[in-house]
Amino acid sequence: MEFETLAKSVNLDALIPRDDFLATEGSVAGESGKQSASQTDLKKGESFYLTLRKPDFQRETSAWSPNAVCDFIKAFIDGDLIPSVICWQSESRLSFIIDGAHRLSAIIAWLNDDYGDGDDSIKFYDNRIPEEQRKIAQKTRDLINSEIGSFKDFTAEMKNPNSNPRLTARVRALGHSTIPLLWVKSGDSKKAESAFLTINQSAVEIDPTELKILKDRKKPNAIAARAIVRNATGHIYWKDFSDTSRTEIESSAKSIYSSLYNPPLKSPIRNDDLPIAGFGYGSQTLPLVFDFVNIANNIPVVDSSKGNRKAVVSADNAPLDEQATVEAVRLTNKLIRRITGTNPSSLGLHPAVYFYSANGRHQPTTVLAMALLVREMEVSNEFANFTSVRNLFEEFMIEHKMFVNQLTVRHGSMVKGFRQIKDYFEFVLKAFTAGKSTQDILSELHQHDKYQILIKERPTPTVKSKEFSGKLINLKFLSDSLSKAFRCGVCGARIDNKSMNLDHVQDKSAGGIGSSENAQWTHPYCNSTHKQHTSRSKTQ
Repeated sequence: MEFETLAKSVNLDALIPRDDFLATEGSVAGESGKQSASQTDLKKGESFYLTLRKPDFQRETSAWSPNAVCDFIKAFIDGDLIPSVICWQSESRLSFIIDGAHRLSAIIAWLNDDYGDGDDSIKFYDNRIPEEQRKIAQKTRDLINSEIGSFKDFTAEMKNPNSNPRLTARVRALGHSTIPLLWVKSGDSKKAESAFLTINQSAVEIDPTELKILKDRKKPNAIAARAIVRNATGHIYWKDFSDTSRTEIESSAKSIYSSLYNPPLKSPIRNDDLPIAGFGYGSQTLPLVFDFVNIANNIPVVDSSKGNRKAVVSADNAPLDEQATVEAVRLTNKLIRRITGTNPSSLGLHPAVYFYSANGRHQPTTVLAMALLVREMEVSNEFANFTSVRNLFEEFMIEHKMFVNQLTVRHGSMVKGFRQIKDYFEFVLKAFTAGKSTQDILSELHQHDKYQILIKERPTPTVKSKEFSGKLINLKFLSDSLSKAFRCGVCGARIDNKSMNLDHVQDKSAGGIGSSENAQWTHPYCNSTHKQHTSRSKTQ
Protein backbone atom coordinates (compact mmCIF):
# COMPACT_ATOMS: atom_id res chain seq x y z
CA MET A 1 0.00 0.00 0.00
CA GLU A 2 1.37 3.41 -0.94
CA PHE A 3 2.34 6.18 1.47
CA GLU A 4 -0.80 7.71 3.00
CA THR A 5 -2.07 10.40 0.66
CA LEU A 6 -3.16 13.86 1.67
CA ALA A 7 -6.73 14.26 2.81
CA LYS A 8 -9.11 14.34 -0.13
CA SER A 9 -12.04 16.06 1.60
CA VAL A 10 -12.81 19.77 1.73
CA ASN A 11 -13.30 21.29 5.17
CA LEU A 12 -16.40 23.50 5.14
CA ASP A 13 -17.03 23.27 8.87
CA ALA A 14 -16.60 26.98 9.62
CA LEU A 15 -19.34 28.21 7.29
CA ILE A 16 -22.45 27.37 9.36
CA PRO A 17 -22.15 27.97 13.12
CA ARG A 18 -23.08 25.33 15.68
CA ASP A 19 -25.47 25.91 18.54
CA ASP A 20 -27.15 24.08 21.40
CA PHE A 21 -30.04 22.01 20.12
CA LEU A 22 -31.72 22.23 23.52
CA ALA A 23 -31.66 26.02 23.86
CA THR A 24 -35.11 27.24 24.91
CA GLU A 25 -35.56 30.89 24.03
CA GLY A 26 -38.80 32.16 22.53
CA SER A 27 -42.15 30.41 22.50
CA VAL A 28 -42.85 28.03 19.63
CA ALA A 29 -40.65 25.43 17.94
CA GLY A 30 -41.18 23.29 14.91
CA GLU A 31 -43.04 25.75 12.70
CA SER A 32 -42.43 25.72 8.96
CA GLY A 33 -40.02 28.20 7.51
CA LYS A 34 -38.97 29.20 4.00
CA GLN A 35 -39.72 26.66 1.31
CA SER A 36 -36.44 27.25 -0.50
CA ALA A 37 -33.17 29.16 -0.20
CA SER A 38 -31.64 31.19 -3.01
CA GLN A 39 -28.10 32.43 -3.30
CA THR A 40 -29.28 35.74 -1.83
CA ASP A 41 -30.58 33.96 1.30
CA LEU A 42 -27.17 32.31 1.80
CA LYS A 43 -25.08 35.47 1.63
CA LYS A 44 -23.42 36.75 4.77
CA GLY A 45 -25.52 39.39 6.48
CA GLU A 46 -28.85 38.22 5.07
CA SER A 47 -31.55 37.48 7.65
CA PHE A 48 -32.02 33.79 6.77
CA TYR A 49 -28.28 33.15 6.70
CA LEU A 50 -28.02 34.60 10.21
CA THR A 51 -30.48 31.97 11.52
CA LEU A 52 -28.59 28.96 10.13
CA ARG A 53 -27.12 26.59 12.69
CA LYS A 54 -25.78 23.04 12.91
CA PRO A 55 -26.45 20.95 16.04
CA ASP A 56 -23.49 21.30 18.38
CA PHE A 57 -22.95 17.53 18.29
CA GLN A 58 -22.88 17.25 14.49
CA ARG A 59 -19.78 15.80 12.88
CA GLU A 60 -17.52 18.06 10.88
CA THR A 61 -18.75 19.25 7.51
CA SER A 62 -15.73 17.79 5.76
CA ALA A 63 -16.78 14.68 3.86
CA TRP A 64 -17.02 15.99 0.27
CA SER A 65 -14.23 15.88 -2.28
CA PRO A 66 -13.37 18.91 -4.47
CA ASN A 67 -15.23 17.27 -7.35
CA ALA A 68 -18.34 16.73 -5.21
CA VAL A 69 -18.34 20.40 -4.12
CA CYS A 70 -17.87 21.55 -7.72
CA ASP A 71 -20.57 19.23 -9.08
CA PHE A 72 -23.11 20.41 -6.52
CA ILE A 73 -22.47 24.09 -7.16
CA LYS A 74 -22.85 23.42 -10.88
CA ALA A 75 -26.12 21.53 -10.27
CA PHE A 76 -27.42 24.40 -8.11
CA ILE A 77 -26.66 27.03 -10.76
CA ASP A 78 -27.96 24.94 -13.66
CA GLY A 79 -31.25 24.17 -11.90
CA ASP A 80 -30.75 20.41 -11.69
CA LEU A 81 -32.84 18.33 -9.29
CA ILE A 82 -31.44 18.81 -5.76
CA PRO A 83 -32.57 16.83 -2.68
CA SER A 84 -34.29 18.96 -0.05
CA VAL A 85 -32.35 20.20 2.94
CA ILE A 86 -34.17 19.13 6.11
CA CYS A 87 -34.39 21.75 8.84
CA TRP A 88 -35.90 22.26 12.28
CA GLN A 89 -36.85 25.61 13.73
CA SER A 90 -36.01 25.99 17.42
CA GLU A 91 -37.91 28.05 19.96
CA SER A 92 -35.35 30.82 19.47
CA ARG A 93 -36.15 30.82 15.71
CA LEU A 94 -32.82 29.33 14.73
CA SER A 95 -32.84 27.14 11.60
CA PHE A 96 -31.02 23.93 12.54
CA ILE A 97 -29.82 21.79 9.62
CA ILE A 98 -30.96 18.23 10.24
CA ASP A 99 -29.72 16.96 6.88
CA GLY A 100 -27.94 18.88 4.13
CA ALA A 101 -25.16 20.83 5.85
CA HIS A 102 -22.73 19.92 3.06
CA ARG A 103 -25.17 21.17 0.40
CA LEU A 104 -25.73 24.55 1.99
CA SER A 105 -22.06 24.89 2.96
CA ALA A 106 -20.92 24.24 -0.62
CA ILE A 107 -22.99 27.18 -1.88
CA ILE A 108 -21.88 29.40 1.02
CA ALA A 109 -18.26 28.43 0.29
CA TRP A 110 -18.65 29.52 -3.34
CA LEU A 111 -20.35 32.80 -2.39
CA ASN A 112 -17.56 33.64 0.08
CA ASP A 113 -14.59 32.02 -1.70
CA ASP A 114 -13.95 30.03 1.48
CA TYR A 115 -13.19 26.36 0.93
CA GLY A 116 -11.54 25.92 4.30
CA ASP A 117 -8.95 28.69 4.07
CA GLY A 118 -11.01 31.91 3.79
CA ASP A 119 -11.76 34.58 6.35
CA ASP A 120 -14.42 32.63 8.26
CA SER A 121 -12.27 29.49 8.37
CA ILE A 122 -9.22 31.44 9.49
CA LYS A 123 -11.23 32.98 12.33
CA PHE A 124 -12.90 29.67 13.22
CA TYR A 125 -9.55 27.88 13.49
CA ASP A 126 -7.78 30.79 15.17
CA ASN A 127 -5.44 31.13 12.19
CA ARG A 128 -4.10 27.60 12.77
CA ILE A 129 -5.22 25.85 9.59
CA PRO A 130 -3.25 22.67 8.71
CA GLU A 131 -1.23 22.89 5.52
CA GLU A 132 -3.12 19.90 4.09
CA GLN A 133 -6.41 21.75 4.57
CA ARG A 134 -5.03 24.81 2.75
CA LYS A 135 -3.86 22.66 -0.16
CA ILE A 136 -7.21 20.92 -0.63
CA ALA A 137 -8.98 24.29 -0.36
CA GLN A 138 -6.86 25.77 -3.13
CA LYS A 139 -7.34 22.67 -5.26
CA THR A 140 -11.11 23.07 -4.85
CA ARG A 141 -10.98 26.78 -5.70
CA ASP A 142 -8.91 26.16 -8.83
CA LEU A 143 -11.30 23.43 -9.98
CA ILE A 144 -14.43 25.54 -9.43
CA ASN A 145 -12.94 28.66 -11.01
CA SER A 146 -12.01 26.59 -14.05
CA GLU A 147 -15.25 24.57 -14.36
CA ILE A 148 -17.79 27.18 -13.25
CA GLY A 149 -16.22 30.52 -12.44
CA SER A 150 -15.86 32.28 -9.11
CA PHE A 151 -18.79 34.17 -7.60
CA LYS A 152 -16.67 37.30 -8.01
CA ASP A 153 -16.68 36.60 -11.76
CA PHE A 154 -20.45 36.13 -11.66
CA THR A 155 -20.87 39.43 -9.81
CA ALA A 156 -18.80 41.23 -12.44
CA GLU A 157 -21.01 39.78 -15.18
CA MET A 158 -24.14 40.87 -13.27
CA LYS A 159 -22.86 44.43 -13.09
CA ASN A 160 -21.81 44.46 -16.75
CA PRO A 161 -24.06 42.01 -18.67
CA ASN A 162 -22.52 40.13 -21.63
CA SER A 163 -19.01 41.19 -20.61
CA ASN A 164 -18.13 37.53 -20.07
CA PRO A 165 -20.01 35.38 -22.63
CA ARG A 166 -18.80 32.23 -20.88
CA LEU A 167 -20.88 33.14 -17.84
CA THR A 168 -23.86 35.00 -19.29
CA ALA A 169 -26.25 32.02 -19.41
CA ARG A 170 -25.27 30.75 -15.97
CA VAL A 171 -25.58 34.17 -14.39
CA ARG A 172 -29.15 34.34 -15.69
CA ALA A 173 -29.82 30.82 -14.41
CA LEU A 174 -28.49 31.75 -10.98
CA GLY A 175 -31.36 34.18 -10.56
CA HIS A 176 -33.76 31.20 -10.51
CA SER A 177 -31.54 28.79 -8.52
CA THR A 178 -32.86 27.56 -5.17
CA ILE A 179 -32.33 24.75 -2.71
CA PRO A 180 -35.64 23.25 -1.50
CA LEU A 181 -36.16 23.21 2.28
CA LEU A 182 -38.28 20.77 4.32
CA TRP A 183 -39.07 21.42 7.97
CA VAL A 184 -39.43 18.87 10.77
CA LYS A 185 -42.70 19.86 12.45
CA SER A 186 -42.02 19.03 16.05
CA GLY A 187 -41.79 21.24 19.10
CA ASP A 188 -39.68 18.57 20.88
CA SER A 189 -35.95 19.07 20.40
CA LYS A 190 -35.26 15.45 21.40
CA LYS A 191 -37.48 14.23 18.53
CA ALA A 192 -35.66 16.55 16.17
CA GLU A 193 -32.34 15.21 17.45
CA SER A 194 -33.55 11.65 16.94
CA ALA A 195 -34.52 12.57 13.37
CA PHE A 196 -31.01 13.95 12.84
CA LEU A 197 -29.33 10.72 13.96
CA THR A 198 -31.72 8.50 11.99
CA ILE A 199 -31.31 10.48 8.77
CA ASN A 200 -27.54 10.80 9.08
CA GLN A 201 -27.02 7.09 9.74
CA SER A 202 -28.95 6.14 6.62
CA ALA A 203 -27.44 8.76 4.30
CA VAL A 204 -23.71 9.34 3.95
CA GLU A 205 -21.86 6.61 5.79
CA ILE A 206 -20.57 7.82 9.14
CA ASP A 207 -17.29 6.40 10.40
CA PRO A 208 -18.15 3.96 13.26
CA THR A 209 -15.78 5.73 15.66
CA GLU A 210 -17.31 9.11 14.87
CA LEU A 211 -20.76 7.63 15.37
CA LYS A 212 -19.65 6.49 18.82
CA ILE A 213 -18.32 9.98 19.54
CA LEU A 214 -21.71 11.41 18.54
CA LYS A 215 -23.37 9.11 21.05
CA ASP A 216 -20.81 9.82 23.78
CA ARG A 217 -20.31 13.47 22.87
CA LYS A 218 -20.84 14.71 26.44
CA LYS A 219 -18.31 12.32 27.92
CA PRO A 220 -14.85 13.56 28.91
CA ASN A 221 -12.95 11.40 26.41
CA ALA A 222 -15.05 12.63 23.48
CA ILE A 223 -14.66 16.29 24.45
CA ALA A 224 -10.92 15.79 24.97
CA ALA A 225 -10.56 14.17 21.53
CA ARG A 226 -12.48 17.03 19.85
CA ALA A 227 -10.29 19.60 21.61
CA ILE A 228 -7.06 17.86 20.54
CA VAL A 229 -7.96 16.99 16.96
CA ARG A 230 -8.62 20.62 16.05
CA ASN A 231 -5.74 22.06 18.08
CA ALA A 232 -8.21 23.68 20.53
CA THR A 233 -9.85 25.61 17.67
CA GLY A 234 -13.21 25.30 15.96
CA HIS A 235 -16.37 24.72 17.96
CA ILE A 236 -15.72 25.01 21.71
CA TYR A 237 -17.50 22.02 23.21
CA TRP A 238 -16.11 22.99 26.62
CA LYS A 239 -17.34 26.60 26.47
CA ASP A 240 -19.47 26.34 29.65
CA PHE A 241 -16.54 25.26 31.84
CA SER A 242 -14.80 27.63 34.23
CA ASP A 243 -12.08 29.91 32.86
CA THR A 244 -9.41 27.87 34.68
CA SER A 245 -10.59 24.60 33.16
CA ARG A 246 -11.01 26.10 29.71
CA THR A 247 -7.48 27.47 29.82
CA GLU A 248 -6.01 24.14 30.90
CA ILE A 249 -7.96 22.14 28.32
CA GLU A 250 -6.96 24.46 25.49
CA SER A 251 -3.32 24.72 26.55
CA SER A 252 -2.97 20.95 26.95
CA ALA A 253 -4.86 20.22 23.72
CA LYS A 254 -2.49 22.48 21.78
CA SER A 255 0.52 20.80 23.38
CA ILE A 256 -0.81 17.31 22.60
CA TYR A 257 -1.65 18.27 19.01
CA SER A 258 1.85 19.68 18.52
CA SER A 259 3.43 16.52 19.94
CA LEU A 260 1.35 14.34 17.62
CA TYR A 261 1.35 16.32 14.38
CA ASN A 262 4.24 18.77 14.26
CA PRO A 263 6.10 19.36 12.08
CA PRO A 264 3.51 18.75 9.32
CA LEU A 265 4.15 15.60 7.31
CA LYS A 266 5.01 16.02 3.64
CA SER A 267 5.15 13.48 0.86
CA PRO A 268 7.62 12.43 -0.32
CA ILE A 269 9.53 12.72 2.93
CA ARG A 270 12.26 15.35 2.85
CA ASN A 271 12.75 15.90 6.57
CA ASP A 272 13.81 13.37 9.21
CA ASP A 273 11.88 15.37 11.84
CA LEU A 274 8.69 13.33 11.45
CA PRO A 275 5.37 13.77 13.27
CA ILE A 276 4.37 10.83 15.44
CA ALA A 277 0.77 10.61 14.22
CA GLY A 278 1.20 11.29 10.49
CA PHE A 279 -1.02 13.78 8.71
CA GLY A 280 -2.95 16.12 11.00
CA TYR A 281 -5.91 16.28 8.64
CA GLY A 282 -7.86 13.38 7.20
CA SER A 283 -10.31 10.58 7.87
CA GLN A 284 -8.04 8.77 10.36
CA THR A 285 -7.26 11.79 12.52
CA LEU A 286 -10.27 11.82 14.85
CA PRO A 287 -10.44 8.01 15.34
CA LEU A 288 -6.70 7.90 16.11
CA VAL A 289 -6.89 10.73 18.64
CA PHE A 290 -10.05 9.34 20.25
CA ASP A 291 -8.48 5.90 20.74
CA PHE A 292 -5.24 7.49 21.99
CA VAL A 293 -7.25 9.43 24.59
CA ASN A 294 -9.02 6.23 25.64
CA ILE A 295 -5.73 4.39 26.06
CA ALA A 296 -4.29 7.24 28.13
CA ASN A 297 -7.35 7.17 30.38
CA ASN A 298 -7.54 3.38 30.66
CA ILE A 299 -10.90 3.35 28.89
CA PRO A 300 -11.63 0.19 26.85
CA VAL A 301 -10.86 0.75 23.17
CA VAL A 302 -13.73 -0.86 21.27
CA ASP A 303 -13.96 -1.72 17.59
CA SER A 304 -17.08 0.34 16.84
CA SER A 305 -17.51 -1.26 13.42
CA LYS A 306 -18.59 -4.52 15.08
CA GLY A 307 -21.54 -2.92 16.83
CA ASN A 308 -25.06 -2.33 15.63
CA ARG A 309 -24.94 1.05 13.93
CA LYS A 310 -28.71 1.43 14.13
CA ALA A 311 -28.61 1.03 17.91
CA VAL A 312 -27.08 4.45 18.40
CA VAL A 313 -29.31 6.67 20.51
CA SER A 314 -29.25 10.31 21.48
CA ALA A 315 -27.01 11.37 24.32
CA ASP A 316 -28.73 12.06 27.63
CA ASN A 317 -29.07 15.53 29.06
CA ALA A 318 -26.68 14.99 31.95
CA PRO A 319 -24.37 17.96 32.52
CA LEU A 320 -20.82 17.85 31.22
CA ASP A 321 -18.30 16.64 33.78
CA GLU A 322 -15.82 19.48 33.92
CA GLN A 323 -13.24 17.95 36.25
CA ALA A 324 -13.32 14.58 34.49
CA THR A 325 -12.75 16.30 31.15
CA VAL A 326 -9.78 18.23 32.52
CA GLU A 327 -8.38 15.00 33.94
CA ALA A 328 -8.87 13.20 30.60
CA VAL A 329 -6.78 15.84 28.85
CA ARG A 330 -4.16 15.77 31.63
CA LEU A 331 -3.70 12.01 31.38
CA THR A 332 -3.47 12.20 27.59
CA ASN A 333 -0.84 14.92 27.89
CA LYS A 334 1.06 12.81 30.42
CA LEU A 335 1.15 9.86 28.03
CA ILE A 336 2.27 11.85 24.99
CA ARG A 337 5.01 13.53 27.08
CA ARG A 338 6.22 10.05 28.00
CA ILE A 339 6.45 9.17 24.30
CA THR A 340 8.01 12.34 22.86
CA GLY A 341 9.31 15.79 23.75
CA THR A 342 11.86 17.10 26.22
CA ASN A 343 10.00 16.51 29.48
CA PRO A 344 12.33 14.57 31.85
CA SER A 345 9.94 11.59 31.65
CA SER A 346 10.16 11.40 27.84
CA LEU A 347 11.46 8.24 26.20
CA GLY A 348 11.85 10.26 23.00
CA LEU A 349 10.71 7.46 20.69
CA HIS A 350 12.09 8.03 17.20
CA PRO A 351 9.12 8.19 14.78
CA ALA A 352 11.03 6.57 11.90
CA VAL A 353 11.80 3.58 14.14
CA TYR A 354 8.34 3.07 15.58
CA PHE A 355 5.66 4.79 13.50
CA TYR A 356 6.70 4.56 9.84
CA SER A 357 7.26 1.62 7.54
CA ALA A 358 10.54 1.21 5.67
CA ASN A 359 8.78 2.67 2.62
CA GLY A 360 7.78 5.78 4.55
CA ARG A 361 4.10 5.01 5.05
CA HIS A 362 2.78 6.20 8.39
CA GLN A 363 1.49 3.35 10.58
CA PRO A 364 -1.27 4.59 12.92
CA THR A 365 -1.67 1.09 14.36
CA THR A 366 1.80 1.26 15.92
CA VAL A 367 0.97 4.65 17.46
CA LEU A 368 -1.84 3.00 19.42
CA ALA A 369 0.27 -0.11 20.10
CA MET A 370 3.13 1.91 21.60
CA ALA A 371 0.71 4.12 23.52
CA LEU A 372 -0.72 1.02 25.20
CA LEU A 373 2.71 -0.53 25.77
CA VAL A 374 4.10 2.68 27.31
CA ARG A 375 1.06 3.07 29.58
CA GLU A 376 1.44 -0.54 30.73
CA MET A 377 5.16 -0.01 31.36
CA GLU A 378 4.21 3.03 33.43
CA VAL A 379 1.94 0.89 35.61
CA SER A 380 4.48 -1.94 35.99
CA ASN A 381 7.49 0.38 36.28
CA GLU A 382 9.31 -1.35 33.41
CA PHE A 383 11.09 1.66 31.91
CA ALA A 384 14.45 0.71 33.37
CA ASN A 385 14.25 -2.75 31.80
CA PHE A 386 13.12 -1.22 28.50
CA THR A 387 16.04 1.20 28.47
CA SER A 388 18.54 -1.54 29.22
CA VAL A 389 17.63 -3.39 25.99
CA ARG A 390 16.25 -0.49 23.98
CA ASN A 391 19.07 -0.36 21.45
CA LEU A 392 18.80 -4.09 20.71
CA PHE A 393 15.01 -3.87 20.49
CA GLU A 394 15.03 -0.92 18.09
CA GLU A 395 17.68 -2.50 15.84
CA PHE A 396 15.43 -5.55 15.63
CA MET A 397 12.42 -3.36 14.81
CA ILE A 398 14.30 -1.58 12.02
CA GLU A 399 15.72 -4.75 10.52
CA HIS A 400 12.33 -6.50 10.58
CA LYS A 401 9.91 -3.69 9.81
CA MET A 402 7.94 -5.91 7.47
CA PHE A 403 6.79 -7.99 10.45
CA VAL A 404 4.57 -5.13 11.60
CA ASN A 405 3.15 -4.78 8.08
CA GLN A 406 2.34 -8.48 7.97
CA LEU A 407 0.66 -8.47 11.39
CA THR A 408 -1.39 -5.42 10.41
CA VAL A 409 -2.54 -7.11 7.20
CA ARG A 410 -3.56 -10.16 9.19
CA HIS A 411 -5.36 -8.47 12.09
CA GLY A 412 -6.42 -5.11 10.64
CA SER A 413 -5.33 -1.55 11.20
CA MET A 414 -5.75 0.75 14.21
CA VAL A 415 -8.32 -0.51 16.72
CA LYS A 416 -8.59 -3.91 15.00
CA GLY A 417 -4.90 -4.77 15.26
CA PHE A 418 -3.08 -2.52 17.72
CA ARG A 419 -3.25 -5.00 20.62
CA GLN A 420 -1.64 -7.71 18.49
CA ILE A 421 1.15 -5.31 17.51
CA LYS A 422 1.61 -4.36 21.18
CA ASP A 423 1.83 -8.05 22.11
CA TYR A 424 4.46 -8.58 19.41
CA PHE A 425 6.56 -5.65 20.70
CA GLU A 426 6.23 -6.98 24.23
CA PHE A 427 7.24 -10.50 23.16
CA VAL A 428 10.46 -9.22 21.56
CA LEU A 429 11.24 -6.89 24.47
CA LYS A 430 10.86 -9.65 27.06
CA ALA A 431 13.10 -11.93 25.01
CA PHE A 432 15.88 -9.34 24.87
CA THR A 433 15.43 -8.61 28.60
CA ALA A 434 15.90 -12.34 29.23
CA GLY A 435 19.24 -12.16 27.45
CA LYS A 436 18.24 -13.86 24.21
CA SER A 437 19.94 -13.06 20.90
CA THR A 438 18.34 -11.86 17.69
CA GLN A 439 18.63 -15.32 16.18
CA ASP A 440 17.03 -16.87 19.27
CA ILE A 441 14.13 -14.46 19.00
CA LEU A 442 13.64 -15.11 15.28
CA SER A 443 13.58 -18.83 15.97
CA GLU A 444 11.02 -18.40 18.76
CA LEU A 445 8.84 -16.20 16.57
CA HIS A 446 8.80 -18.77 13.79
CA GLN A 447 7.80 -21.48 16.27
CA HIS A 448 5.07 -19.41 17.91
CA ASP A 449 1.45 -19.88 16.79
CA LYS A 450 0.88 -16.12 16.54
CA TYR A 451 4.06 -15.24 14.71
CA GLN A 452 5.04 -18.16 12.51
CA ILE A 453 3.45 -16.34 9.56
CA LEU A 454 6.13 -13.65 9.71
CA ILE A 455 8.50 -13.66 6.76
CA LYS A 456 11.34 -11.22 6.36
CA GLU A 457 11.03 -9.31 3.11
CA ARG A 458 13.09 -6.69 1.40
CA PRO A 459 11.09 -3.44 1.28
CA THR A 460 12.75 -2.20 -1.91
CA PRO A 461 10.06 -1.35 -4.50
CA THR A 462 10.11 -2.97 -7.91
CA VAL A 463 11.63 -0.52 -10.38
CA LYS A 464 10.17 -0.29 -13.91
CA SER A 465 10.49 3.42 -14.55
CA LYS A 466 13.67 5.43 -15.02
CA GLU A 467 12.29 7.98 -12.57
CA PHE A 468 12.52 7.59 -8.80
CA SER A 469 9.12 6.79 -7.28
CA GLY A 470 7.82 8.47 -4.13
CA LYS A 471 8.06 5.14 -2.33
CA LEU A 472 11.72 4.73 -3.26
CA ILE A 473 12.50 8.33 -2.24
CA ASN A 474 10.93 7.65 1.15
CA LEU A 475 12.79 4.38 1.53
CA LYS A 476 16.14 5.97 0.70
CA PHE A 477 15.57 9.04 2.85
CA LEU A 478 14.45 7.14 5.94
CA SER A 479 17.22 4.56 5.58
CA ASP A 480 19.88 7.27 5.36
CA SER A 481 18.30 9.28 8.17
CA LEU A 482 18.29 6.31 10.53
CA SER A 483 21.88 5.46 9.69
CA LYS A 484 22.96 9.03 10.49
CA ALA A 485 20.71 9.65 13.50
CA PHE A 486 22.20 10.78 16.82
CA ARG A 487 22.68 8.01 19.37
CA CYS A 488 21.86 8.29 23.05
CA GLY A 489 25.03 8.35 25.14
CA VAL A 490 23.29 6.30 27.85
CA CYS A 491 21.25 3.59 26.09
CA GLY A 492 22.78 3.71 22.60
CA ALA A 493 19.44 3.93 20.78
CA ARG A 494 18.56 6.59 18.21
CA ILE A 495 17.35 10.00 19.34
CA ASP A 496 14.53 11.96 17.76
CA ASN A 497 15.38 15.61 17.08
CA LYS A 498 12.38 16.68 19.17
CA SER A 499 13.62 14.78 22.22
CA MET A 500 17.32 15.57 22.58
CA ASN A 501 19.01 16.51 25.85
CA LEU A 502 22.64 17.55 26.19
CA ASP A 503 24.09 15.70 29.16
CA HIS A 504 27.35 15.59 31.11
CA VAL A 505 29.24 12.34 30.55
CA GLN A 506 30.79 12.85 33.98
CA ASP A 507 28.13 14.36 36.20
CA LYS A 508 28.62 17.83 37.63
CA SER A 509 28.31 16.32 41.11
CA ALA A 510 31.35 14.17 40.32
CA GLY A 511 33.39 17.10 39.01
CA GLY A 512 32.27 17.02 35.38
CA ILE A 513 32.60 20.29 33.49
CA GLY A 514 30.62 21.89 30.67
CA SER A 515 33.06 21.09 27.86
CA SER A 516 32.35 19.54 24.48
CA GLU A 517 34.50 16.58 25.48
CA ASN A 518 32.23 15.97 28.45
CA ALA A 519 28.98 16.39 26.49
CA GLN A 520 26.68 13.71 25.08
CA TRP A 521 23.21 13.66 23.56
CA THR A 522 20.64 11.58 25.43
CA HIS A 523 16.96 10.82 25.65
CA PRO A 524 15.33 12.91 28.40
CA TYR A 525 14.43 9.80 30.40
CA CYS A 526 17.93 8.40 30.07
CA ASN A 527 19.39 11.72 31.22
CA SER A 528 17.18 11.92 34.28
CA THR A 529 15.41 8.92 35.74
CA HIS A 530 17.51 6.14 34.21
CA LYS A 531 20.86 7.68 35.19
CA GLN A 532 19.60 8.15 38.72
CA HIS A 533 18.33 4.56 38.79
CA THR A 534 21.66 3.26 37.50
CA SER A 535 23.63 5.34 40.02
CA ARG A 536 21.56 4.02 42.91
CA SER A 537 22.03 0.45 41.69
CA LYS A 538 25.83 0.87 41.59
CA THR A 539 25.98 2.21 45.14
CA GLN A 540 23.86 -0.56 46.60
